[in-house]
Amino acid sequence: MRTIKGLLLTFSLWLVVVGCTQKTYTGKTVDKFVGKLTHNGQPVNFPADEQAQITVYHEKGQQWSIPLKEDGTFDIGWMPVGKYAVMLERQQGARKKGSGMSRYNVPDGLTIEDGKTHDYVIELGKGFKP
Repeated sequence: MRTIKGLLLTFSLWLVVVGCTQKTYTGKTVDKFVGKLTHNGQPVNFPADEQAQITVYHEKGQQWSIPLKEDGTFDIGWMPVGKYAVMLERQQGARKKGSGMSRYNVPDGLTIEDGKTHDYVIELGKGFKP
């Protein structure tokens, strides 16, 4: 079972790399997408042995996975403009036996604005458990 989860995570991360290097969306986009996750207004950090990403679901149906750094920040290439639902996915103890995946639905989602590339803040909300 762990092998399947590991393969799914590897495949997801591969999709991130491929998705971020090949522009397949034909609507308005921003050339860069930079921001951070917060909880109660404070920066979120992830342990070194944990892999974290957000998966964003565009209002037109497409989805993208965005890898997070240990300090809860992200910095990727282009992204489509519009409204998104957001899910935080964490592979806890990714390098240890007994690791597990957790998912958290971000209540307020995200809106990427035309021309805005930096300073996006995704607030995880009161229901988030670090």
